[in-house]
Amino acid sequence: MADTRNLLNLKLFNQKFNEPENKELELDEGKTIAQVYARLENCISVLSDLKKRKSYIYYGGIAGQLGLQQTDLELNSIWEDDLLQHIHPDDMEKKMRLELQFFRLLNAVSPQERTSYEAVTRLRFVRPDGKTVLLKHRLMYISSTVQGSIRLALCLYHGIIDHPDLRSPDALILNSQTGIVIDLNREKFRDVLSGREKELLQLIGYGLKSKEISQKMNISINTVNRHRQNIFQKLDAKNAIEACRIAEVSGLLK
Repeated sequence: MADTRNLLNLKLFNQKFNEPENKELELDEGKTIAQVYARLENCISVLSDLKKRKSYIYYGGIAGQLGLQQTDLELNSIWEDDLLQHIHPDDMEKKMRLELQFFRLLNAVSPQERTSYEAVTRLRFVRPDGKTVLLKHRLMYISSTVQGSIRLALCLYHGIIDHPDLRSPDALILNSQTGIVIDLNREKFRDVLSGREKELLQLIGYGLKSKEISQKMNISINTVNRHRQNIFQKLDAKNAIEACRIAEVSGLLK
Protein backbone atom coordinates (compact mmCIF):
# COMPACT_ATOMS: atom_id res chain seq x y z
CA MET A 1 0.00 0.00 0.00
CA ALA A 2 2.83 2.40 0.84
CA ASP A 3 4.36 1.89 -2.63
CA THR A 4 1.05 2.66 -4.33
CA ARG A 5 0.52 5.78 -2.22
CA ASN A 6 4.07 6.98 -2.86
CA LEU A 7 3.59 6.49 -6.57
CA LEU A 8 0.27 8.36 -6.49
CA ASN A 9 1.95 11.20 -4.58
CA LEU A 10 4.65 11.32 -7.24
CA LYS A 11 2.07 11.66 -10.03
CA LEU A 12 -0.06 14.23 -8.18
CA PHE A 13 2.79 16.45 -7.02
CA ASN A 14 4.66 16.24 -10.32
CA GLN A 15 2.05 18.44 -11.95
CA LYS A 16 2.88 22.05 -12.79
CA PHE A 17 1.30 24.65 -10.51
CA ASN A 18 2.87 27.86 -11.77
CA GLU A 19 -0.26 29.75 -12.78
CA PRO A 20 -0.74 33.27 -11.38
CA GLU A 21 -1.82 33.31 -7.71
CA ASN A 22 -5.33 34.88 -7.22
CA LYS A 23 -7.05 31.51 -7.02
CA GLU A 24 -8.43 31.94 -3.51
CA LEU A 25 -12.00 32.40 -4.72
CA GLU A 26 -11.76 29.03 -6.44
CA LEU A 27 -10.55 27.42 -3.21
CA ASP A 28 -13.32 29.11 -1.22
CA GLU A 29 -15.89 27.79 -3.68
CA GLY A 30 -14.45 24.32 -3.23
CA LYS A 31 -14.73 24.63 0.55
CA THR A 32 -18.37 25.69 0.21
CA ILE A 33 -19.11 22.65 -1.98
CA ALA A 34 -17.45 20.34 0.56
CA GLN A 35 -19.38 21.87 3.46
CA VAL A 36 -22.70 21.56 1.65
CA TYR A 37 -22.10 17.86 0.87
CA ALA A 38 -21.25 17.13 4.51
CA ARG A 39 -24.31 18.94 5.80
CA LEU A 40 -26.90 17.71 3.29
CA GLU A 41 -25.71 14.11 2.92
CA ASN A 42 -24.47 13.56 6.49
CA CYS A 43 -21.17 12.35 5.05
CA ILE A 44 -17.56 13.20 5.80
CA SER A 45 -16.25 15.57 3.13
CA VAL A 46 -12.55 16.13 2.45
CA LEU A 47 -11.35 18.87 0.08
CA SER A 48 -7.67 18.50 -0.89
CA ASP A 49 -5.65 21.29 -2.49
CA LEU A 50 -2.91 19.53 -4.46
CA LYS A 51 -0.98 22.73 -5.06
CA LYS A 52 -0.81 23.84 -1.42
CA ARG A 53 -0.77 20.23 -0.15
CA LYS A 54 -3.50 20.98 2.36
CA SER A 55 -6.85 19.37 3.18
CA TYR A 56 -10.06 20.68 4.71
CA ILE A 57 -12.31 18.14 6.48
CA TYR A 58 -16.00 18.67 7.21
CA TYR A 59 -17.85 16.17 9.37
CA GLY A 60 -21.48 15.26 8.75
CA GLY A 61 -23.71 13.08 10.90
CA ILE A 62 -21.94 9.82 10.03
CA ALA A 63 -18.85 10.89 12.02
CA GLY A 64 -20.67 10.05 15.25
CA GLN A 65 -21.48 6.54 13.98
CA LEU A 66 -17.79 6.02 13.21
CA GLY A 67 -16.65 7.19 16.63
CA LEU A 68 -14.71 10.13 15.16
CA GLN A 69 -14.25 13.56 16.64
CA GLN A 70 -16.61 15.92 14.82
CA THR A 71 -14.49 19.07 14.73
CA ASP A 72 -13.75 20.43 11.26
CA LEU A 73 -10.02 20.31 10.51
CA GLU A 74 -7.40 21.91 8.30
CA LEU A 75 -4.46 19.59 7.58
CA ASN A 76 -1.01 20.22 6.10
CA SER A 77 -1.40 17.11 3.94
CA ILE A 78 -3.60 15.87 1.10
CA TRP A 79 -4.28 12.68 3.09
CA GLU A 80 -6.82 12.43 5.91
CA ASP A 81 -4.72 9.88 7.81
CA ASP A 82 -6.70 10.05 11.08
CA LEU A 83 -9.60 8.58 9.11
CA LEU A 84 -7.63 6.38 6.72
CA GLN A 85 -5.88 4.54 9.54
CA HIS A 86 -9.23 2.89 10.36
CA ILE A 87 -9.69 1.46 6.84
CA HIS A 88 -8.99 -2.25 6.30
CA PRO A 89 -5.51 -2.59 4.67
CA ASP A 90 -6.83 -4.61 1.72
CA ASP A 91 -9.42 -1.93 1.02
CA MET A 92 -6.79 0.81 1.27
CA GLU A 93 -4.68 -0.94 -1.36
CA LYS A 94 -7.76 -1.27 -3.59
CA LYS A 95 -8.58 2.41 -3.05
CA MET A 96 -5.05 3.58 -3.90
CA ARG A 97 -4.87 1.42 -7.02
CA LEU A 98 -8.17 2.79 -8.27
CA GLU A 99 -7.12 6.38 -7.57
CA LEU A 100 -3.89 5.89 -9.48
CA GLN A 101 -5.85 4.58 -12.46
CA PHE A 102 -8.38 7.38 -12.04
CA PHE A 103 -5.64 10.02 -12.18
CA ARG A 104 -4.19 8.46 -15.33
CA LEU A 105 -7.61 8.38 -16.97
CA LEU A 106 -8.46 11.99 -16.14
CA ASN A 107 -5.11 13.19 -17.43
CA ALA A 108 -6.22 11.90 -20.83
CA VAL A 109 -9.45 13.95 -20.96
CA SER A 110 -10.03 17.69 -21.07
CA PRO A 111 -10.38 19.67 -17.81
CA GLN A 112 -14.00 20.38 -18.79
CA GLU A 113 -14.79 16.64 -18.89
CA ARG A 114 -13.12 15.77 -15.59
CA THR A 115 -15.91 16.95 -13.32
CA SER A 116 -18.24 14.34 -14.86
CA TYR A 117 -16.09 11.46 -13.58
CA GLU A 118 -15.86 9.95 -10.12
CA ALA A 119 -14.13 6.93 -8.58
CA VAL A 120 -16.23 4.86 -6.17
CA THR A 121 -14.85 2.34 -3.69
CA ARG A 122 -16.47 0.25 -0.96
CA LEU A 123 -14.41 0.35 2.24
CA ARG A 124 -14.46 -1.42 5.59
CA PHE A 125 -14.01 1.07 8.42
CA VAL A 126 -13.01 -0.35 11.81
CA ARG A 127 -14.36 1.82 14.62
CA PRO A 128 -12.38 2.41 17.84
CA ASP A 129 -14.62 -0.18 19.56
CA GLY A 130 -13.67 -2.81 16.95
CA LYS A 131 -16.98 -2.83 15.08
CA THR A 132 -16.75 -2.74 11.28
CA VAL A 133 -18.85 -0.25 9.31
CA LEU A 134 -19.17 -0.25 5.51
CA LEU A 135 -18.48 3.03 3.72
CA LYS A 136 -18.81 4.22 0.14
CA HIS A 137 -15.90 6.45 -0.84
CA ARG A 138 -16.31 8.83 -3.78
CA LEU A 139 -13.44 10.78 -5.34
CA MET A 140 -13.97 13.67 -7.73
CA TYR A 141 -11.54 16.19 -9.20
CA ILE A 142 -13.51 19.42 -9.17
CA SER A 143 -10.99 22.01 -10.34
CA SER A 144 -7.99 22.25 -12.68
CA THR A 145 -5.43 25.00 -13.30
CA VAL A 146 -5.24 26.96 -16.54
CA GLN A 147 -2.43 24.61 -17.65
CA GLY A 148 -4.67 21.58 -17.06
CA SER A 149 -3.12 20.32 -13.81
CA ILE A 150 -5.62 18.86 -11.36
CA ARG A 151 -5.87 21.26 -8.41
CA LEU A 152 -8.79 20.42 -6.11
CA ALA A 153 -9.92 16.91 -5.17
CA LEU A 154 -13.11 16.15 -3.24
CA CYS A 155 -13.53 12.92 -1.26
CA LEU A 156 -16.87 11.90 0.27
CA TYR A 157 -17.36 9.13 2.83
CA HIS A 158 -20.95 7.88 2.99
CA GLY A 159 -22.36 5.18 5.21
CA ILE A 160 -23.76 2.14 3.39
CA ILE A 161 -27.22 1.21 4.59
CA ASP A 162 -27.63 -2.51 5.31
CA HIS A 163 -30.27 -3.15 2.66
CA PRO A 164 -29.95 -5.20 -0.59
CA ASP A 165 -31.33 -2.36 -2.71
CA LEU A 166 -28.72 0.08 -1.39
CA ARG A 167 -25.53 -1.84 -2.05
CA SER A 168 -22.40 -0.02 -3.20
CA PRO A 169 -20.05 -1.14 -6.02
CA ASP A 170 -16.72 -2.56 -4.94
CA ALA A 171 -14.46 -0.35 -7.07
CA LEU A 172 -15.25 1.45 -10.29
CA ILE A 173 -14.97 4.70 -12.23
CA LEU A 174 -18.11 6.22 -13.68
CA ASN A 175 -19.10 9.15 -15.86
CA SER A 176 -22.34 10.61 -14.55
CA GLN A 177 -22.97 12.50 -17.80
CA THR A 178 -22.58 9.63 -20.27
CA GLY A 179 -23.36 6.67 -17.99
CA ILE A 180 -20.07 4.96 -18.91
CA VAL A 181 -18.80 2.64 -16.16
CA ILE A 182 -15.23 1.33 -15.93
CA ASP A 183 -15.04 -1.52 -13.44
CA LEU A 184 -11.75 -2.24 -11.68
CA ASN A 185 -12.56 -5.96 -11.80
CA ARG A 186 -13.29 -6.10 -15.53
CA GLU A 187 -10.59 -7.50 -17.76
CA LYS A 188 -10.86 -4.57 -20.22
CA PHE A 189 -9.69 -2.25 -17.46
CA ARG A 190 -6.35 -4.02 -17.43
CA ASP A 191 -6.03 -4.06 -21.21
CA VAL A 192 -4.26 -0.71 -21.40
CA LEU A 193 -1.19 -2.52 -22.71
CA SER A 194 -1.14 -5.03 -25.55
CA GLY A 195 0.11 -8.56 -24.92
CA ARG A 196 3.38 -7.74 -26.67
CA GLU A 197 3.83 -4.60 -24.57
CA LYS A 198 3.19 -6.54 -21.37
CA GLU A 199 5.76 -9.14 -22.38
CA LEU A 200 8.32 -6.45 -23.12
CA LEU A 201 7.62 -4.60 -19.86
CA GLN A 202 8.10 -7.80 -17.89
CA LEU A 203 11.51 -8.24 -19.51
CA ILE A 204 12.38 -4.65 -18.63
CA GLY A 205 11.36 -5.45 -15.06
CA TYR A 206 13.73 -8.41 -15.07
CA GLY A 207 16.56 -6.00 -15.86
CA LEU A 208 17.10 -6.86 -19.53
CA LYS A 209 18.56 -4.22 -21.84
CA SER A 210 17.08 -3.29 -25.21
CA LYS A 211 19.56 -5.49 -27.12
CA GLU A 212 18.76 -8.49 -24.91
CA ILE A 213 15.03 -7.88 -25.26
CA SER A 214 15.46 -7.62 -29.04
CA GLN A 215 17.14 -11.01 -29.15
CA LYS A 216 14.71 -12.69 -26.76
CA MET A 217 11.59 -11.39 -28.51
CA ASN A 218 13.12 -11.74 -32.00
CA ILE A 219 12.38 -8.13 -32.93
CA SER A 220 14.59 -5.21 -33.93
CA ILE A 221 15.95 -2.72 -31.41
CA ASN A 222 13.93 0.00 -33.17
CA THR A 223 10.77 -2.01 -32.50
CA VAL A 224 11.80 -2.47 -28.87
CA ASN A 225 12.31 1.27 -28.48
CA ARG A 226 8.98 2.00 -30.17
CA HIS A 227 7.20 -0.38 -27.77
CA ARG A 228 8.98 1.28 -24.83
CA GLN A 229 7.79 4.74 -25.84
CA ASN A 230 4.23 3.48 -26.35
CA ILE A 231 4.29 1.91 -22.88
CA PHE A 232 5.57 5.11 -21.26
CA GLN A 233 2.88 7.14 -23.02
CA LYS A 234 0.04 4.77 -22.10
CA LEU A 235 1.11 4.58 -18.45
CA ASP A 236 2.02 8.28 -18.19
CA ALA A 237 5.49 7.17 -17.03
CA LYS A 238 8.74 9.06 -17.43
CA ASN A 239 11.08 6.08 -17.42
CA ALA A 240 11.25 2.29 -17.24
CA ILE A 241 11.40 2.14 -13.44
CA GLU A 242 8.24 4.22 -13.09
CA ALA A 243 6.47 2.21 -15.80
CA CYS A 244 7.24 -1.04 -13.98
CA ARG A 245 6.00 0.38 -10.67
CA ILE A 246 2.75 1.63 -12.23
CA ALA A 247 2.15 -1.72 -13.92
CA GLU A 248 2.83 -3.59 -10.67
CA VAL A 249 0.53 -1.58 -8.41
CA SER A 250 -2.18 -1.39 -11.10
CA GLY A 251 -2.22 -5.15 -11.63
CA LEU A 252 -1.56 -4.75 -15.37
CA LEU A 253 0.83 -7.69 -15.56
CA LYS A 254 -1.33 -10.20 -13.67
